[in-house]
Amino acid sequence: MSQEIEDWSTARLLVTASRMLEHTWELLLREHGVTHAGYTILEECLIDGAQPQRKLARSCRVTDQTISRTIERLERKDLVSRATDPSDERRQLVSITEAGRQVYARVVADVRESDALSDAVADSAELRKLLLRMIGKFESAEPAELSKARDVAAHKPAV
Repeated sequence: MSQEIEDWSTARLLVTASRMLEHTWELLLREHGVTHAGYTILEECLIDGAQPQRKLARSCRVTDQTISRTIERLERKDLVSRATDPSDERRQLVSITEAGRQVYARVVADVRESDALSDAVADSAELRKLLLRMIGKFESAEPAELSKARDVAAHKPAV
């Protein structure tokens, strides 16, 4: 590791590591024909069972429009299916199919075999705690606090 990188701010290191991880993750997912959003939907349906689109959108932290397009792509590949909610016929429930379970299992297996994804951090439990705390802080931040950060960024010229 060069001295230059060692002098970077923690935020710069985190953003750089995040981009590198995202690139690696997207390549692995692409090999299985899914996006990050698609993988997240498969995981949510596998863990929590059939769910309405709106609940999936909140769980995946995306808009209703994004989740709708992603579900349509997964449905075309027979990775999820939609059925009318018996308790509310206006709603559709999204479920993972057997093909979706197989894709999910193959992705999980590939992650375990990938040094870049599984062995990048010696103490992943500690990193996990830190990331959960960071996400929690962002999610609990007051809108004014986030707005102020956006305003500061908007007034700084981009290089």
